[in-house]
Amino acid sequence: MASRPLHVCGKALALVTAEWRNEAVIRINRILERSTLRLIVEGALSGAWVDELEKCWLEINAAPRNAHVTVDLSGVGYIDDRGRRLLKRMFSEGGELRATGVMTKRIIEEIASDANSPRRI
Repeated sequence: MASRPLHVCGKALALVTAEWRNEAVIRINRILERSTLRLIVEGALSGAWVDELEKCWLEINAAPRNAHVTVDLSGVGYIDDRGRRLLKRMFSEGGELRATGVMTKRIIEEIASDANSPRRI
């Protein structure tokens, strides 16, 4: 299998080869759609990859913007405790968390209920 670039925040971060297929990886894409900035996260939100998502989040918050931020976690298969804490912080800072998987939806529900927020998840 040929190497392919792994993208984080829309930039190539590393090369992924067939030998690495069992390693945790993440891809984070930014898509601006009208007044919404979507962060599409795919892979495992654990270990050093939590730091990469946090860097993206900090870059977004540092830039002046009028866009609403949605974090799409539909492609995430695993979230560790640090990942959960980051998602909780992102939610508390105004990020809208979305997912389609049962596990990830449950984590988002827990985050929203911990925040005692009527905000949409």
